[in-house]
Amino acid sequence: MYDFAFGADDMARVRFAVSPLWEVAQAVRCLIDARQLAYHLPWFDAVRPALAKLDLAPLLAVQPVRGYTPDLISPPPRHARTTIEAQLAQLRATPPSRVKEELERAMAERGGQPVPAELADLARDPVAARERLADVLEECWHQLVEPHWPRIKALLEADVVHHAKILADAGLDRLFPALSAAVSWSNPVLRVASGGPTKYRVTLSGSGIVLQPSAFSWPLTLVVADSDDVATIVYPARGIAALWQPVETETSAALRVLLGRTRAMLLTSLREPASTTTLAHRHGYSPATVSGHLSALRGARLVTRARRGRDVLYSTSALGEALLSARLD
Repeated sequence: MYDFAFGADDMARVRFAVSPLWEVAQAVRCLIDARQLAYHLPWFDAVRPALAKLDLAPLLAVQPVRGYTPDLISPPPRHARTTIEAQLAQLRATPPSRVKEELERAMAERGGQPVPAELADLARDPVAARERLADVLEECWHQLVEPHWPRIKALLEADVVHHAKILADAGLDRLFPALSAAVSWSNPVLRVASGGPTKYRVTLSGSGIVLQPSAFSWPLTLVVADSDDVATIVYPARGIAALWQPVETETSAALRVLLGRTRAMLLTSLREPASTTTLAHRHGYSPATVSGHLSALRGARLVTRARRGRDVLYSTSALGEALLSARLD
């Protein structure tokens, strides 16, 4: 559990950012963590051929299911629209002393698991370890994440827009609890129920905090606060249900015939309530196109709409849910 003590300057320095490198590291991690992989099975099926060609041993060695993962493999983004190239450059510029310190800590804090030989090898030569980890992450980016990045990025950016609007409309009191059930705010302390029963208190001292939505670490809420970088809260991005197209079934195929491909996809997506703009981001259509299809679905009583603040959110109706859940005999 983390308690972050805010000063006046910190409240003015709450910012959002998206981290491509974090998503790469977490994509690899979810391969050994069933909590995360369950939400990404269509992606896993798509990248399975690439996985057979990758040497994931270094990344798996430094990311135990329980225990400490070195912060250096996914440095907090320095800018809201950082690139994978910029973050890989950050990693490659990590001082060898910090690489050594974090790898040794990773060996010591493994939640009772044995230290793999791969991790011990990395710890013996921090400079070589830094380059090897960067090279593996770069290759994983190209093979596992980059082909799907437009879709992932749209999801993350839509989440930022949603929460930035809450911040603008209602301030920190409403924003922090909206991020995750693990996050609570009692001015001037932000509490995050993450990292086990041990309690940590972090005084921000004017540095502020980064709020970072994530797809691949869903449904976990995680904290990065053990290095000299700006403290970061990684929280589960909204709309994960619509990130990957649903696995093909007889019902979904029949829905496409009945409703058309786009309307069937939107109806499925609206199991997670969303606005017209969010749906446009998710599926690559213009807001006007989405609006037209939503009108048709609403006319058929398959979706409903409700106002939440200034947003109008659509969701599947009881009839729509029954249609999505129907079994064909």
